[in-house]
Amino acid sequence: MILDVPGPDITKSALIIVDMQNDFVHADGGFAHEAREHPEAKIDIPFLMGTIPNVARLADAFRKAGRPVVYIAHVLKPDYSDAAFPYWRATKGSTTGNRTFIVENSWGAQIIDELTPKEGEHVVVKKGFGGFANTRLDTILRNMGVTTCVVTGVTTAVCVSTTIRGGVEHNYRIMVVKDAVAEVHREAHEAELRTMQRIFADVKSTDEIIDMLPQRAAA
Repeated sequence: MILDVPGPDITKSALIIVDMQNDFVHADGGFAHEAREHPEAKIDIPFLMGTIPNVARLADAFRKAGRPVVYIAHVLKPDYSDAAFPYWRATKGSTTGNRTFIVENSWGAQIIDELTPKEGEHVVVKKGFGGFANTRLDTILRNMGVTTCVVTGVTTAVCVSTTIRGGVEHNYRIMVVKDAVAEVHREAHEAELRTMQRIFADVKSTDEIIDMLPQRAAA
């Protein structure tokens, strides 16, 4: 028996922007430095940075429709003592050479200039991969009457995916925007989107989401 339950509802949605920070998607950020110093890793920086225009379009469209825009940011102490993930597998401490990486109060941890949050918009700091784990995200969304999360950001198979799975576990309906998320490798991105479509989320394009948004009633 299949229950007749409601699916995603764009009229009760929030745009979730995951980890669009300088260290992840700026040409001078930590990922970009790693890509230049270790070309064998084949980190696709243009692909990651290519999310910026579509996330910006979506943020503008959600604001015009009167729907919330919520930011998730991965921010850690300099010694990584508050990191809720196995950072020792990903990096040797909190720096790459003499550079910090997503460390509190650093340029690298800041949201990129193109996506600066507007006054009153929430920025939820996380210590691990998922936006719902040990954060106030669920409380914020429920207080705003949100039932559907439209998820964007980086990276598709790690923090975006973990946030989506956490949202499902909190009983949110999920839409992921396929051209507003990206991964360090395109094949991992495509594979994760197939998993999302099969189990966890409706996979949509930026244009499809914008077309779905209601026009805000004139004052």
